[in-house]
Amino acid sequence: MLLLPLFVSQFVLSALSITNLGLISSMVGFLHVQKYGPGYSVQVSSSESIQMKALPAHIWLDQGHTSNGVAGYGFFLGLLGMFIAFRYKKGKSTPTLVLVLTILLTLATLFTLSALIFTFTVTSQTKHKQITPSLLRAGEPYPDHRWTPETWYKAVLKLPIEESLKKTFRNKVRNMEAWRWMLIPIFLTDVVGLVLAGLALVGARKEKREVGGVDKGES
Repeated sequence: MLLLPLFVSQFVLSALSITNLGLISSMVGFLHVQKYGPGYSVQVSSSESIQMKALPAHIWLDQGHTSNGVAGYGFFLGLLGMFIAFRYKKGKSTPTLVLVLTILLTLATLFTLSALIFTFTVTSQTKHKQITPSLLRAGEPYPDHRWTPETWYKAVLKLPIEESLKKTFRNKVRNMEAWRWMLIPIFLTDVVGLVLAGLALVGARKEKREVGGVDKGES
C-alpha cells in the first residue's frame, strides 16, 4: 500500500528538482553573460556617469553550486525511486533495492538540509547592503562587501540605471529567490520519501519473513 505514495513522492521530488535545476541554470547562464559583458552605465551625478562592471569583486557562488548539486541529485534519485517502487509493486524487485533507496534518500535529506541552511545563512549575511556610488570606478569591479548574486542585483536595482536593465534584473532576482525557496519543498519531499521508503522497507522485510516461515512450514 505504501508503494504508490512512495512512487508519487519520488515523482514530485524529480519534478521539483528539474524545475530548480532549470532556474539555477538560468542564473548561471545570466551570470556568465554578465561577467564577460560590457557592464552598465550608472549616473553617479547630474553631469557624470560611470560604466561599472556587472559583477562585484567579492561574489559568493558556492551556495549556487551546492543547490545545483541538490537539484541534480534529487532529479536522478526521483527517477530511481520511481523505478524501484514500480518494480517492487510488480514483484520484480527485492527489499535490498528498497534499502538502497532508503540510504540514498537519507543522504539526499542531509544534503538538502545542509544546502538549505548554507544558502539562507549566506543570503542573510549579505542582504541589506548598499552600493556606495563614490566607490565605483569605470571598468573595475565594485570592491566593497561580499555578495551573493541575489543580494548584489537587489542592490544594483537601487542605482540610477536604465529602466530596461532594471526590468531584466527584477526578473532575474525573482528567479534567484525562487530557486532558493524551492529548496524547502525539495527538503520536505526528501523527508516524506525517506519515511515512506523506511516503512516500505520494514513491510518488505516482514513480508519476506512471513513467506519464508510459510515455506518452512510446508516443507
